[in-house]
Amino acid sequence: METEPGKRINIRYKCRLDDGRVYLVGEHNTLEFVVGAGRVPTALEQGLMGMTRGDHRVIRVPASEANLFPFPLGSHFAFSTDRAPGVAYDFGPGLGGDVSLSLGRRDYREPLPADQDVFFEIEMLSVEAA
Repeated sequence: METEPGKRINIRYKCRLDDGRVYLVGEHNTLEFVVGAGRVPTALEQGLMGMTRGDHRVIRVPASEANLFPFPLGSHFAFSTDRAPGVAYDFGPGLGGDVSLSLGRRDYREPLPADQDVFFEIEMLSVEAA
């Protein structure tokens, strides 16, 4: 069955920017939605048309639409110069020793740059009637 408006699809995806940085979206980087429901950017939906289970494709989503994608909480750049979201190391004397690790908020999401297109590397997992 081919992807077309009204079909329920499930995709696995990985995102990267023009400059090659990878945007990590979690271990289960999958998304299920009905095509044409307006849940994802128009450019992504158009790029998915005609795909069938097992197909792979790279789809460019312009910067103007990239923030319309429902990136999960915890998304961040793989090679960011900042420390990983939600993790902080405090150095200094403390009750438990010289170093303590604190886990921060889990609702963190590193923003995408406003001026870069996002390339979605897609694997089509399923296409079904909605």
